[in-house]
Amino acid sequence: MSSSFSFPRPTTTIDDLEDLYTVYGVDRAVVLDLAYASETPETVRGGYCGAYLPFFQSCGLTFLIPEPVLEIFAELGLSFTQILPNFLRHLVPFLVRAREEGLSFGLSEFCHLVLVKRNKQNPRTFLVSPRSGRHVIEDVPYRDEKWREQFFVFKVDRASTGDFDFSRLPRNWAENIIHSGSSLMSGEIRGLIGVLRRGCSNWSSFDQSRIRATFAMPGGTNRPEPVIGSSEDEAERSQEVIATSST
Repeated sequence: MSSSFSFPRPTTTIDDLEDLYTVYGVDRAVVLDLAYASETPETVRGGYCGAYLPFFQSCGLTFLIPEPVLEIFAELGLSFTQILPNFLRHLVPFLVRAREEGLSFGLSEFCHLVLVKRNKQNPRTFLVSPRSGRHVIEDVPYRDEKWREQFFVFKVDRASTGDFDFSRLPRNWAENIIHSGSSLMSGEIRGLIGVLRRGCSNWSSFDQSRIRATFAMPGGTNRPEPVIGSSEDEAERSQEVIATSST
């Protein structure tokens, strides 16, 4: 099967993969490999999945890949290789903060806080941007240079993805996402934003030790207390509806 898009030649080296083990703490039980010349994100060998070095070097992702991350990809209908690093730089901290606060957090909450959008510079890839008035994580790096060239593959097994059914993630890249979210600012969403903003929510504070420790904790089940809105919130909601429509 041939790929349906043009993909740059990978520049990843064996030394880069070794750094994932020695510098970024990937367990040796996780099997990493360079992509074959014939492989692309849509045509990876059976039993393997593609990834990009920045996912693990600068986006906070870890092996084994946290199930809540994979669950949101599956619900959106996106391939693991179809997102920009920017996507993970928002998703991972959201999940960490929610878990630290004992809150339930899934796709619905994620799509209330961000817009999931096609990336015009790299066709059929997706990025996110915070919805108007709903910034939670501050100083998130937005741009990455030549991230698609930093491609490699890993074996899909318990060491890399745990018990998650990885077949739920499509191998072929989707044209559209399944869930686009809502711009409605409910009292519960106001409450969620207020809780997530508490404490240390600057991107630089989400280091590897914090992320690993948090995902080792059980997932939260609580819901935030609803917060009554104001006239300013209504104005923000109106602007967000316009922005969503134009996007």
